[in-house]
Amino acid sequence: MPKKEVLIAVGLVVLSLAVGIIIGKMRGGSGERDLNASSAEYQNKGGGAVQPTANQPSFDDYETQIQKILKEAYAEVGDIYFDQRKFNDAIVYYKKAIALDQNDIDSYNDLGLAYHYIDRSDEGLKYVEEGIKRSPLYQRIWLTKGFILAVRGNIAEARIAWEKVYNMDPNSEIGKSAASFLAQYKEAPAR
Repeated sequence: MPKKEVLIAVGLVVLSLAVGIIIGKMRGGSGERDLNASSAEYQNKGGGAVQPTANQPSFDDYETQIQKILKEAYAEVGDIYFDQRKFNDAIVYYKKAIALDQNDIDSYNDLGLAYHYIDRSDEGLKYVEEGIKRSPLYQRIWLTKGFILAVRGNIAEARIAWEKVYNMDPNSEIGKSAASFLAQYKEAPAR
C-alpha cells in the first residue's frame, strides 16, 4: 500500500476512534454495557435508543460535533499535503473542509494558495475573494490576496490588500508581514 493511502487510512482510523470517544463522553457513559443491568437500566445509561433529556445532547448535537471533527480532519490532511507541496491533493481536502463548513476561512485561504502554486492563480483568487466576502476582517486572507496579486505583477492592488492587513493590526505577526511586503514593494510600477 503506498504511503499516501497508509496515511489516509491511519488518519481515518484515528478520526473514527476520536468520534467514538467524543460521542461516548457526550452521552455520559463509557459506551460499554453493564452485563448485570436490566434492559431499562441499560437504556437509561445511554446504551439504547433513549430520547435525549435536558442533560443529554440530541442527535443534532452529535451530528454537529461529527461535522466539526470531520471538517478539522479534512483541513489537517489538506495542510499535510500542502506542507509536502502536494497541492493537488491538498486542494481536494480543503474543498471537503469547506463543504462541511463554509465559514472555514483558513481553508479558503490555503485553497487559494494551493491553486496559486499549481499555476492556477485566477482560480486561487476566486477562493480568496470568497473567503474575504465571508470574513472581511480576517487578516491572513488579505495577506494572501496581496501575495498572489504581487506575484502576478499587480503591485498596486497587492499594496492595497497589504495596507488593509497592516491597518487591521500592525502589531500582529500578519501585520508585520504586510509591513515587510509594503517595504519590499515600495512603489507600484507604472502600467
